[in-house]
Amino acid sequence: MSVVGCAATVDGERDAGVKNQAEWTMPLDEFYVYSPDLDNYAENLRMAPCLESEGYEWPVPWQNTDFPQPADFNAIGFRLFTPEIAETWGYEFAPPADEESAMLWATFVEKADRHIPDAEFQIVFDRCLDDARAEDPDFMQTGEGINYLMGLAMQADQVVLQDPAVVEATAKWRACLAPQVDFTLPEDPRTGMPPMEAERVWKSEGGIASAAELRDAVADADCRESSGLTAITYERNWEEQQKLVAGNRDQLERIREEAVKRKVRLLTIVAENAPAAP
Repeated sequence: MSVVGCAATVDGERDAGVKNQAEWTMPLDEFYVYSPDLDNYAENLRMAPCLESEGYEWPVPWQNTDFPQPADFNAIGFRLFTPEIAETWGYEFAPPADEESAMLWATFVEKADRHIPDAEFQIVFDRCLDDARAEDPDFMQTGEGINYLMGLAMQADQVVLQDPAVVEATAKWRACLAPQVDFTLPEDPRTGMPPMEAERVWKSEGGIASAAELRDAVADADCRESSGLTAITYERNWEEQQKLVAGNRDQLERIREEAVKRKVRLLTIVAENAPAAP
C-alpha cells in the first residue's frame, strides 16, 4: 500500500486528529488540500488554444474537479486493502468513483497520445506550455509542497518498517499466509503484494479478479488482521506522523496556506476555460 496521489477537499481543510484505520487516516492528511490532477487539468485547458492553433487536436474534456477517489483509495490517494476490499476486487483496482469523468479523460489521453510520434509536437508542446505559464507567473506548477508531505510520510514509514513489533507481526502474517498460497511471499507485504509470479497462478485477465485471486487476496487480508500487522502498522505510523507534524508545524502550515490559494486560482482557470458538464 502506498500514497499515489492526493484528493481534493471541500474548503481546503481536513479534520485533524481523527483516527480511522479502515480509511488509513493520518496526521499529515490535513495538509493535503487538492489533487495534483487539478493542476494538470487546469494546465491542459490553458494550453489547448495554443496547440489547436498549431494544428494539433487538444479537446480537453469536462472533469469532475473534486477528483473523487475509487473505493480502494482513501481521501488523499493512499491505496487501501481490507478484507472487504479483497473480497470484492481481489488485488485489482476498484472502478472510478466518477466513471463518466474518468471515461472522458481516458478518451482525451488516447487522442492526445496520437501526437507523440510527431517529431515537431514536443517542440510545439513545450512552447505552448511556456506561453501558458508566462501568462500568469503564479500559475507555474510546483511539487515542492506535495514532495515535502510525501517525504515526511516516507520518513515515518521507514521508522515503522524497522519497529520490532511490526517485524514480529510481519513474521506472523507470513506464517499465516504461506500455507494458503502457491507463490513465494515478499519481504514487505505492504509494497510487494501480490508478487509477479502470483499472476501466473491466478490467470486473472482484464483487471477482473479470478476466483483464485479473490481467495488469496481474502486470505492475505485476513492474515494481516489476525497477525496484528495492519493494526500495529497503523498505530505506529500515526505516532510517527504526529511527531513529524509537531516538529514541522510552521512549514506544514505554509504549505497548506499556499495550496489553499493555489486551489482557488486553479478552479478559477477551470471555470473560465472548461467545457460544460455533459
